[in-house]
Amino acid sequence: HMFTFLFDDIGVPADYRHMDGSGVNTYTLVNRAGKAHYVKFHWKPTCGVKSLLEEEAVTVGGTNHSHATKDLTDSIAAGNYPEWTFYIQTIDPDYEERFDFDPLDVTKTWPEDVVPLQPVGRLVLNRNIDNFFSENEQLAFCPGIIVPGVYYSDDKLLQTRIFSYSDTQRHRLGPNYLLLPANAPKCSHHNNHYDGLMNFMHRDEEVDYFPSRFDPAKHAPRYPIPSRTLNGRREKMVIEK
Repeated sequence: HMFTFLFDDIGVPADYRHMDGSGVNTYTLVNRAGKAHYVKFHWKPTCGVKSLLEEEAVTVGGTNHSHATKDLTDSIAAGNYPEWTFYIQTIDPDYEERFDFDPLDVTKTWPEDVVPLQPVGRLVLNRNIDNFFSENEQLAFCPGIIVPGVYYSDDKLLQTRIFSYSDTQRHRLGPNYLLLPANAPKCSHHNNHYDGLMNFMHRDEEVDYFPSRFDPAKHAPRYPIPSRTLNGRREKMVIEK
C-alpha cells in the first residue's frame, strides 16, 4: 500500500500541517484484565489533507527544498498551531481469522469500512524548539520503548525493529542516550544504571544493587501483559479470499 499512496495524487504532501500518517507495525493494547487487542495508530490533520501535483512539487521543491519545514515553523510562530487527531483501529486476536487480510502484514492497511477509526486524542504543536541539536538531533525514537497498556505483537518486522533501533541509537548517541533530556522520562524514576561512556549523571548513593535494606526503592507496579500459549508448528498460510 505504501507504493500505492506514493504514486497516487496524495503521494507528495503540500506541507507537514496537511499531512496525515499511520504506523506501519501492529501493536497490542492491553486492558487491566490482561485482554489484548491488535491496534493500528493514525494521525489525521484537523485542517485536512493537501497534496501537490507533480508539476507543483517540482516548482515548490525547486524554489525552497525546506518549504515544508519553513511552513511549519512560520505557522507555529504566528500562533496558527497545527493539530492532528489521534485515531486507533482495533481487532480482537481471537477473531483475526475472520478477516480476509492478515492484521500483522506490514504491507497492508486495515480497511476503515471494516475496522473503523476511533478518535482517542489529539496532538497540538504550540511552540518551536529552542535548541535544534538538543531537542531534535538528540531525539532517539525506538519501537521497543513502550508504556503500560501498550505491548508488542507477533509482527515480524516489529520484532526486528525492537532490537535494531536501540542498537542504532547507542551507535549514534552513545550507550547512555536515555539520560539525555530529550529522551529521559519526565516523571520520577529510579534504576541501577551507572557510569559508562558519555555518562553525565552523578549518583552519590553507595547501593548499586536491588533489593537492599539500605535503599527504599520498590518495584514499579506490575501491569498485565498478554500471554499466548503456542503448541506445535506456527506458520504463515495463504488466506483464501
